[in-house]
Amino acid sequence: MRFRLLFLGALACLAAACGSTKTVTKPVTTTVPPPSATTTVPVSPGPMALTVFRVDNGLLRPRVVHVPRTAAVAGAALGALDIGAGVSIDGGTAKVALGQATQDQEAEIVYTLTQFSTIDRVDVAGRTGLTRSDFASYVPPILVESPAAGAQVPPTFHVSGTASVFEATLVVQLVRDGKVVAKRTVTASEGAPGRGTFDTTLHATPGNATVAAFAPSAADGTPQHEVDVAVTVKR
Repeated sequence: MRFRLLFLGALACLAAACGSTKTVTKPVTTTVPPPSATTTVPVSPGPMALTVFRVDNGLLRPRVVHVPRTAAVAGAALGALDIGAGVSIDGGTAKVALGQATQDQEAEIVYTLTQFSTIDRVDVAGRTGLTRSDFASYVPPILVESPAAGAQVPPTFHVSGTASVFEATLVVQLVRDGKVVAKRTVTASEGAPGRGTFDTTLHATPGNATVAAFAPSAADGTPQHEVDVAVTVKR
């Protein structure tokens, strides 16, 4: 009897096992949509400002011009001088591919190109090794190199250049609507007959103004050799 009960219990267990259902979990697959295509439209850079030197009534005057932005600034500067010639720079010498040039053009080219730190001298129109000292007769007693005419300057800016004036003394001032709004007495590094460098700082509120530099007369202080440079003070 005990054996029969054990046999029936085993059959019941087998029946229960056969009736069970095994659950299989399927992996969930997530479909990620491809990233949307993005097109980057290059932004054309604006023009850049360059200083060029022009001969005006026999004297060199710097002025600001705006040209398309480029890394070849020497060639761009020549183009701004209306000189369509190639230029190569090697060892501090700029070689300008120009067969002929007037003396005025040579002065403009040499002064314009030697403002760049990589250029010390210029070969042009069959002449070699030209420097600024070769065109001393074109330089006015006071030459304001920075800022140049037409420049945009910050509210605090430097005024620098060269001068050959009595006792190396000159006055630099900022004029707006006929009124002097800032004034500095400056001593150049060398007095006449030599030529020295000068540098001073002016402060101004935004708007159009004129930088005026002159040598005061030893007799009565009246301005001599005055140079006026029109600028715009930015906000």
